[in-house]
Amino acid sequence: MTFPTRWGPLRHTNFRWFFFGETINTAGSSMSGLALAFAVLHIDNSPTALGVVVAAWTVPMVGFMLIGGALADRLPRALVLRGCNLIEGVTQLISAALILTGTAQIWHLVVLQFIGGTAVAVSYPAFHGMVPILLPEADRKAAYLMLGQAQSALRVLGPTVAGIIVAVSSPGWALLVDAATFFVAAIFLTLLRLPDNARPDAGESVLADFRAGWSFARSLGWVLPVASLSLVFNAVHSGAITVLGPVIAKATVGAEGWGLAQSAEALGLFAFAFVLSRVTIRRPLLACQYGFLASAAPMLALAFAAKVLPLSVAFLVSGCGFCLINLAWNLTVQEKVPESMLSRIMAIDGFFSFVAMPIGQLAAGPASSWVGPQDVQIGAMVIVVVTFLIGATRPAIRGLALNGPARDA
Repeated sequence: MTFPTRWGPLRHTNFRWFFFGETINTAGSSMSGLALAFAVLHIDNSPTALGVVVAAWTVPMVGFMLIGGALADRLPRALVLRGCNLIEGVTQLISAALILTGTAQIWHLVVLQFIGGTAVAVSYPAFHGMVPILLPEADRKAAYLMLGQAQSALRVLGPTVAGIIVAVSSPGWALLVDAATFFVAAIFLTLLRLPDNARPDAGESVLADFRAGWSFARSLGWVLPVASLSLVFNAVHSGAITVLGPVIAKATVGAEGWGLAQSAEALGLFAFAFVLSRVTIRRPLLACQYGFLASAAPMLALAFAAKVLPLSVAFLVSGCGFCLINLAWNLTVQEKVPESMLSRIMAIDGFFSFVAMPIGQLAAGPASSWVGPQDVQIGAMVIVVVTFLIGATRPAIRGLALNGPARDA
């Protein structure tokens, strides 16, 4: 079977199964965030309650992400992903059943989100370590763009469909679809046939592996600064957008309008990936800082113009920013980090990304009660701008360059 150059990674059978599984998984996951948020607001119309449920998913990311990185480098990564998909499928299935039967309580969703978040924490490093063992280096950039474009295309539809489902029936149906896609993804992962050298030697212990990864991250000089800036951005973004966004939307544009706006973000991810496929990023870590700044655009819209069109434009810009961040970071790590350390470095990055998010999520509700949700958005935007200025002027970030020919970016 032959494929055009852009789709070249699909000629590798293992990557095809991985690609199909993750893409189908995204179809359901793109609906679940909106559905869960409006389910919580239906049970208890409180931003604080929503913050607690969202934080319950995020907290395990802090506790288990670093261990997950070491496990991903010691166990078959496809096995880790398959097991975690099954766990997430079960938790979403139970959540859907409770919501559809009208018996869901906040504590039910807190427990289930905690279990699901634990599975994601363990699988996150394994997922990011899969492409290098499935494909030769020449196909990896195309593979990352393919994954991003396919997933973004589905995320264009997912939130809109979820918003319609919530408006006309129940968020439980959207969660039921998500559960089914987790099970289908697990089936695709059983079809992977990896070479014997796809799993590194176990080494000494999980703790020793983590210490080695941490020491290596410090020696690079750029991992921890970028991860620290990501810590601040994600804490602010998760409180302002993930928690207070649906609260403001419920009082203004409704579930359908919020779904359309989030679909615009996915459209930005999808469209901008085509732009990035035609350029080579010269300074990837500096590009990440501009991506963070663009990704904060919805905060301005939520603060000053919470209507469907301004929100959609802001989320479109945000999607372009996230696309830039994802590609620039992945290319940097793939070039500068040896394969044996990939999962552990991604775990450290993930740990810093998630460690402060529960604080932002839990603080958003009380802050909203104190000054109002729109004023929280303004404060969050100020923090993002300051973070951008710090990152963009730091030598370790400005100075890092990728090897190879560069064109225009």
